[in-house]
Amino acid sequence: MAILAFQKPDKVLMLEADSRFGKFEFRPLEPGFGITVGNALRRILLSSLEGFAINTIKIEGVEHEFASVPGVKEDVTNIILNLKQVRFKQVVEEFENEKVSITVENSSEFKAGDISKYLTGFEVLNPELVICHLDSKATMQMDITINK
Repeated sequence: MAILAFQKPDKVLMLEADSRFGKFEFRPLEPGFGITVGNALRRILLSSLEGFAINTIKIEGVEHEFASVPGVKEDVTNIILNLKQVRFKQVVEEFENEKVSITVENSSEFKAGDISKYLTGFEVLNPELVICHLDSKATMQMDITINK
């Protein structure tokens, strides 16, 4: 039985790079092998990269994720999905986690940057991210926990 020659990538190029993004090109690859390499790299990166994110959310008056908050345009599921997109940077080494109570009132938009004024050990990296839209008289109170 003959062993076929396996084409290995001989060129690895860094196309773009900054502090939070990198774009690389590997070539040439066997047909279908790009998906295999891509999945392996994705799994390695996801398991190796450390970061901080919102781990728990408790919204006052909400019993389950399919409920709605009075005076808030988005339902709880969309609020949770938006909160999952908030990115944090640890600014105090001693803080491995932080629990904060947030009250949103007299605001038409609740943005990720509004969480910053309640934090002491973390910084919000994407403050312009819109979490939800509130009516003019609506109030929303939530407790969130940020963990590694």
